[in-house]
Amino acid sequence: MEKLIQTLERINWDFSDYSSVKFPLDINSIPWYPATFPSLIPKFLIALLSGKGSVVLDPFGGKGTVAVEALKQGRKFVYNDLNPFAADIARNIMGTLLGSFEDGEQITKIIRSDREMLEKDKLRQCEDDEYVGKDETVINQLYEQDFWNRLDRNGINRDVVYWYHKDTLREMLAIYDAITGGEKDFSYHVRKFAFAAILKGVSSQRGHFTYVTDNCLPETIRYYNASAAYCSMLERVDGAVKEFRKQFSAVNFGGNLHHLIGESVIHCGDARGLDWLGDESVDLVITSPPYLCAQDYVKTMRLINLFFPEENLQDIISKEIGARFMRRKKSETVVQNFYDDLDRVIGELWRVLKEDGYFCLIIGQGKGKITDGYDTVQAVVDIAVEKHGFDKVFQTVRRISYKMVRIGGVDNEEIFVFHKRKREGKG
Repeated sequence: MEKLIQTLERINWDFSDYSSVKFPLDINSIPWYPATFPSLIPKFLIALLSGKGSVVLDPFGGKGTVAVEALKQGRKFVYNDLNPFAADIARNIMGTLLGSFEDGEQITKIIRSDREMLEKDKLRQCEDDEYVGKDETVINQLYEQDFWNRLDRNGINRDVVYWYHKDTLREMLAIYDAITGGEKDFSYHVRKFAFAAILKGVSSQRGHFTYVTDNCLPETIRYYNASAAYCSMLERVDGAVKEFRKQFSAVNFGGNLHHLIGESVIHCGDARGLDWLGDESVDLVITSPPYLCAQDYVKTMRLINLFFPEENLQDIISKEIGARFMRRKKSETVVQNFYDDLDRVIGELWRVLKEDGYFCLIIGQGKGKITDGYDTVQAVVDIAVEKHGFDKVFQTVRRISYKMVRIGGVDNEEIFVFHKRKREGKG
């Protein structure tokens, strides 16, 4: 244990040189998702705290950073997230990786065929590169009934016209047809993965992502070339997959990715209830729960929901732990509910973690009036140690680099490593 702690202490956890822009071949840098940690954090923790074939759980799985890093090092993963759009990202990543291992040129073939398809339908129809946004009368007169019928047949929300230029949308619908036109096989996952990654970039809302979260429609609708952005993203996916294959093969001599993914789990559900997982069934937990009132995770996925609507969306949103929209409620109620929720989560983590296993927690203090006077980080640590019996073996503060998008205004976060001690008389 002492040697482990010394090793953990020697790592510079700031990773100040890391940004997704500088690591374009990291497959986890492709999908956008709010408040994610650098892949280097789980990379080191997995290497130090687990062995080959171990099962690594992230109950707040997000875009699957822990899952991908687990695979790279020959570990199985258990992914969970309440957000259905996050779980879909994870499925698309895994589907993309699996297909590429069968045929390393499959994505290249998709790029070629989709580029040809989009080139055939290249003619612009709208005379203006931009027009006024928000105005229902102005926007609706651009579209004929056949267009609305097309949206309705595909189950696409009509509000897409308030976010995208008419010609941008025409290109996006051609991509959408390519995604949904066949089976949910390798090509489906690749196309949807790339499509979801360009949605904010080709929208007319150029402000911070919270403008999308809060449904702030763009004042001006501008044309952005969705076809070019999509093909460029497919090329980036291709490069990232080839880099993953290289890293996986270097670390896992003769390793079977199909077996690892087949033995792993992607689950969309509430971290407060992991009853689908057996007692002492995982070797390592690495997770970063929501920082109180810092983000609205499901709402940030508003644009993908326009094209692939999720049923019971409002019910899912209402179940988010510590969501940003709660900042308008009474502090004492919101804070106590946050503690109660994480108490339930940590209790579940204790149950599913094997004896002598480790629980790694990356957490920060949300900023804002609602957290004034509360030390939510220490309170969560106390729940883990005093109520559930974890031993805290390591703690450090990491500074979030200015090169990275801030997490709800948070400048620093803390990394904790807890140990589930073996009961006396066992092993």
